[in-house]
Amino acid sequence: MPPPPGGFGPPAPPSPPPPKARRRTAVVIASVAALALVAGGGAWYVAARDGGGSDDGGGKGGSKKPGPAYARPKEAVPADPRATFHGGAPVPKLPEKESTWPVKGSWLTDEVYVKSSVAKITGLDAATGKTRWTLPKPGQSCGGSPEVGAGGIAVVVFAPAAHDKKGFRATCTQVMAFKVATGEKLWTKSVRTGYQTERTAFNQVAISGRTAAVGGLYGGAAFDLRTGEVRWKPRSGDTCRDVGYGGGARLVAIRTCGEYGAEKYTVQDIDPTSGKPRWSHKLPGGVKNLNVISTDPVVVGLDSGEITGQGASDVFALDGRGRLRSKIALPERRYLHDCGDTSVVNDCRGLVVGNDRLYAPTARRDAKDGISSTNDIVAFSLATGRTTGPRGNTDSQGPTFPFRMDGGNVLAYRDALGVQVVALDGRTLKERKLLISTKGPSGLVPVESELHFVDGRLYMSTDLVSKSSTKGPARFMMYVFARKDQKDQKGRQDQQGGKG
Repeated sequence: MPPPPGGFGPPAPPSPPPPKARRRTAVVIASVAALALVAGGGAWYVAARDGGGSDDGGGKGGSKKPGPAYARPKEAVPADPRATFHGGAPVPKLPEKESTWPVKGSWLTDEVYVKSSVAKITGLDAATGKTRWTLPKPGQSCGGSPEVGAGGIAVVVFAPAAHDKKGFRATCTQVMAFKVATGEKLWTKSVRTGYQTERTAFNQVAISGRTAAVGGLYGGAAFDLRTGEVRWKPRSGDTCRDVGYGGGARLVAIRTCGEYGAEKYTVQDIDPTSGKPRWSHKLPGGVKNLNVISTDPVVVGLDSGEITGQGASDVFALDGRGRLRSKIALPERRYLHDCGDTSVVNDCRGLVVGNDRLYAPTARRDAKDGISSTNDIVAFSLATGRTTGPRGNTDSQGPTFPFRMDGGNVLAYRDALGVQVVALDGRTLKERKLLISTKGPSGLVPVESELHFVDGRLYMSTDLVSKSSTKGPARFMMYVFARKDQKDQKGRQDQQGGKG
């Protein structure tokens, strides 16, 4: 019997109900001009990752202290933060019989912005928007590395075709590494597990050191970032498996053991080359929907008990030996983060870790003007689990959420009348505006979007495009906003049809 559309392929562990995916809002009408477009068992032995290691901390390796606090920020505060709409990427044509299509993956360097689309990956000049390169990608993209690794390498997990031989949407079995600057494909790999004839499907990828690690329902695999050599892969008959990884300074695995409904989860700091755990921390029974919020220090989000819509109802901070430092409660409907995709562990949005603190956005409330909504940014100490310092953004017009650290500052997006990016002082949460545009994105939910900000330019994109049900102006999957002091770098955007 063939697998259902979008399924994970051949069975290995007991089949749980479908994972709860983050609710992505469909891209709707936007009346703006287009940017150059991103439219679109044998004789060989490969190690399976050993799940050993000491439980609940005590292992060697990993710093005992978090990274440096209050590092110097790179984003300069401008004299004039005013910005203009810089361009957009139309939603390309979707494959036949498809109403939605995953296009996960976007990357930004000082020179190039890269976005995965329906049938290709496109690299655009970060200043002018002109196409630098394109890389074919025939099927859906289920995951893109949040990190750009050493040598400017990014990794994407994608399907080898739009549909399989039976007409179902092809699953993401291919892992590809490429150079962000040039679009040069370094390698494409896939793996099989034990007796399976079908290739193993994955839906997420993370980079740490010289390793790209992928995860999914059937376990995790890892590859040498430069060569694609397999470091480890799932092994048939295993009762434990890695469901996903967080990358960056460390490679942190979320590992599960046991039958569906009685799973036990473990967080492990693992060596990126060998896969051996430096330490393991067993989580309490009954937890679900795990997310790696940070790897240095290690901070994980989870739902205790029932799965919540936004995910991460509780946050655990661990020390450099895997011991519990603190627990932080983020009750549903009291905070604004988005960590609700139960199938992916490294896609928690709206929560940021830095300065030995967790920065979180509170839920919306009415502003004093009685018209708009607002919220606050609060900081929790990772040492105590309690709030610390003043709140940020009190009664501004428009809800705000953090999206990354910049040295000791917190960069946050404000969903005001248009677009704002603000820098919050990591200690006081006092803000300084980095970008203000009176025009905003149409059809994108900011906290669900892929956000990148560098040198006065903000890039926003969706990771799920949809087919329009009505005729009208062009719809967009990506927007760019640039400060006016970037005009000398701007250039005119060349226009290209959304065919891929």
